[in-house]
Amino acid sequence: MRRRAERCCLAVLLSLAVLVAPAGQAQPRRVPVVVQPVVVQPVAAHIEVVGTVEPLRRTTLSSEIAGLALRVPLREGEAVAGDTAVVVQLKATDLELALAEAEAELARAQATAAKLRRGLRPEEIEEKRAEVAERRAWVEKYAKDLERLRALQARQIASTADYELAESTYRAAQAQYERARQALRVAELGTRPEDLAAAEAEVRRLQARVQRLRADVEKTAIRAPFAGFVTRLYTEVGQWVERGGPVAELVDLRRVLVRVPVHEKDVARLRQGDPAEVVLDAFPGQTFRGHVQQIIPQADPASRTFPVKIEVPNTPDAALKAGMSARVRLRLGELRPAVLVPKDAVVRQAGQTVVFVVEAQTARRVPVETGRAVGERVEVLQGALKPGDRVVVTGNETLRDQTPVEVREPAAR
Repeated sequence: MRRRAERCCLAVLLSLAVLVAPAGQAQPRRVPVVVQPVVVQPVAAHIEVVGTVEPLRRTTLSSEIAGLALRVPLREGEAVAGDTAVVVQLKATDLELALAEAEAELARAQATAAKLRRGLRPEEIEEKRAEVAERRAWVEKYAKDLERLRALQARQIASTADYELAESTYRAAQAQYERARQALRVAELGTRPEDLAAAEAEVRRLQARVQRLRADVEKTAIRAPFAGFVTRLYTEVGQWVERGGPVAELVDLRRVLVRVPVHEKDVARLRQGDPAEVVLDAFPGQTFRGHVQQIIPQADPASRTFPVKIEVPNTPDAALKAGMSARVRLRLGELRPAVLVPKDAVVRQAGQTVVFVVEAQTARRVPVETGRAVGERVEVLQGALKPGDRVVVTGNETLRDQTPVEVREPAAR
């Protein structure tokens, strides 16, 4: 507003100078103007596109086992602290009992395998040797008894029943002696490899069962895979959850992605990591800075635009929400030098866009073609301008080509 007032004042001064000029004066009074230099600075082409905020990650939690929902500690919209947070807890009583039983069976099988691997202790082998000696002594005794009865029977002193009893006793003692000898031999040779292999295989089978049951018990606590927010719950306390059934939906908003459509003529000039400025309708006047995270190489056939994702850090309180509308300013290509003039230097005269360059206290009219705005300046695409030229920014509304001017300092603000 102040600049406009200054320019209006200078226009009035110019009119008064013409009105009060004395008759016959050869040179009109000079028009007071304010000038600024033409500059050249590196700039890049930019585009502005409208997109939508998306979460960095989104997932639907599912249950790996079937079970009854015992606790659902979180509600929709609540924050999930991290990958240790339990979203849904299933009842685990039956699995815990089966695990305790399997652990007991495993302990017994491990003890058996260890005994076979270790073999008998020396004192146990000595005990078996003593048993063999004892059985041999009994065999010798029963052999003598049988021989004595055989002699008595030949003299018809002993009965047949007594002889047969002595014979059966002898044979039973022999069998017991042979079993004791075999047991001693096995003890001295140690465990057979096939018996040990079978015992160790049983241990491995039970270990696998214990591991599976422990994993199933752990799966009853359905945990979040990352920190974020619960956006939807599919189960409640007391509800039966099927294996593979969804239980909750989570989003990660520590960083967000702004998905924007970029026209095919511009997408080739974008690169991953290029900077981006994001403005959201929910936060007017505030600019968020991000970078190009992903350029999806599949266009929409109808619009010929490619989806581009801009990654933006969220605020500590996760103010950027999924689904918000956003306007994104993207730089296209590398920086290049551009001729820039102040926006106030550009005026329209007789259907042309012109600027006035002050040379030797005279305003020269220069037609120009302008491009995009760069801050308080505008790019000049075509026009006879060079760096350092002084262009009029105040007092140029009434100027004509070759108008005498007086350069003044800009008014203090």
